[in-house]
This record gives sequence, structure tokens and C-alpha cells, in this order.
Amino acid sequence: MVQVEAFRQLVAARAGGVCEYCRLVELATGVTFHIEHVVPQVLGGQTVMSNLALSCPGCNLAKADKTSGKDQSGQAQSLFNPREYEPWLLGWHLHFILDRESGTILPRTPVGEATILTLGVNSDRRVFARRLQIRAGLIG
Repeated sequence: MVQVEAFRQLVAARAGGVCEYCRLVELATGVTFHIEHVVPQVLGGQTVMSNLALSCPGCNLAKADKTSGKDQSGQAQSLFNPREYEPWLLGWHLHFILDRESGTILPRTPVGEATILTLGVNSDRRVFARRLQIRAGLIG
């Protein structure tokens, strides 16, 4: 079985050192980000580059083995999959907007909405951290 840590440098470089869900910058958080399986292993997801994403602990722990969540109307939606886009940031911008004043991430699509709600990307702590990172010029 391939160990996920063998992919850490490649996954982190591809993501630019940023959580592929909430955009926090790893080096500025003081914690080690997780290498997460977009399709969880318990659902048959493999440990291969095309199924791995860089995720802050908050997003990864909230996502756990989920691949879908509910939007505000209660409809089930797939969660954002950064591996569906090349580069991943293009896909991010198709589903989300970063409000640079507040540090809040807003949805553009039902997928974005379900992802924001399921992963808690706008928790007080993550919004605060994003605002600090925006002000420091780390999040563009």
C-alpha cells in the first residue's frame, strides 16, 4: 500500500501551499496541512496524485469520508473536487468567490454552497485567519 506522505511535496507544490478548499496558506497557519483523499479510501479512493488534495485540518476533518453535502435548500450536492479542474484554482473560482474585505468565501454554485456549509470554511477562526493572511498579502 502506498503511503500518502510519499506524495506530500508534490501535492503541496501543486496546490501552492494553500488549502484547496478554504485557501488558507499552510506556512502562515502554524499547523501541518493534511494530504486528503478527494474520493475517500473507504469509498474506493486510491492514493494517487489524481485523488489527493492539500487540505487544512479544519476542512479535512469536516470533510472526513464525505463526497456530498447539502446546500441551503437542503438539496444534496457533490462537494467541490479540485481534481476535476486544471489548474485547480480555476475550478475554485468557478464555484467560489473570496470577499477580500471580510475574508468570507461566498458560493457561486450549489456545489460551492454545499462545500462551504459541509466543510465549515467560514467558521470564525478560519475567516479571521484568512483576513490576516489577506492583509499580509499572502492570499491573492
